[in-house]
Amino acid sequence: MFSNITSIFQNLRTDPGGTIIYLIMFTAGILFSLIIHECAHGYVALKCGDPTAKMMGRLTLDPRKHLDPIGTICMLFLRIGWAKPVPINPNNFRNYRRDYILVSLAGIFANLLVFLLSTVITVLIYKYAEARWLSYVFQFFLMLAQMNLSLAIFNLLPVPPLDGYRFLDHFIFKGNLSMNRQTMQIIQIVFLVVCISGLLNGLLSTVNSNVFNAVFRFVFRIL
Repeated sequence: MFSNITSIFQNLRTDPGGTIIYLIMFTAGILFSLIIHECAHGYVALKCGDPTAKMMGRLTLDPRKHLDPIGTICMLFLRIGWAKPVPINPNNFRNYRRDYILVSLAGIFANLLVFLLSTVITVLIYKYAEARWLSYVFQFFLMLAQMNLSLAIFNLLPVPPLDGYRFLDHFIFKGNLSMNRQTMQIIQIVFLVVCISGLLNGLLSTVNSNVFNAVFRFVFRIL
């Protein structure tokens, strides 16, 4: 974490303009990606019969309704993070188990969709655009693609409160993977420490790079 912070300050000294542009694009990408992720959860929950997120004002693009301070800081400096979970009431679902699984995966699918669309745009700009100013657009969509893929893969981890845990609980264990509140809090604290320590960075970076490169090469060939 501290190495990333140091790197940002060093870049500000050597290339202040470029670093500021990068930070603006990265911040915009974080806000968009996290908001889309959470809105997808709330929207699918609404379609499944639960209006809780809508009634609590979470089906909005307003960042203030979604951002978790620690999760956002981790995303900025560690490239992995999270937003405030969308409130849902599974008792409102029309089909409890099916709808819980759909809602759990909605954010991941939203990020994967943004990843694919951003990759297509990136490839099109790389192959066919000649205007110099489009280099900034290229950088933004490349960053957005990598960011959304990272969010999707990170949220697949079967650790509470991530989506992968909810999916594992209801798809594999049929809702029986229950833990008491204290155990959940301990696991979340340990997981947060692991994230901050950077222990996951190597593994996630390898997975992200391999998946991104494979998809990028495939899209490049077909366009």
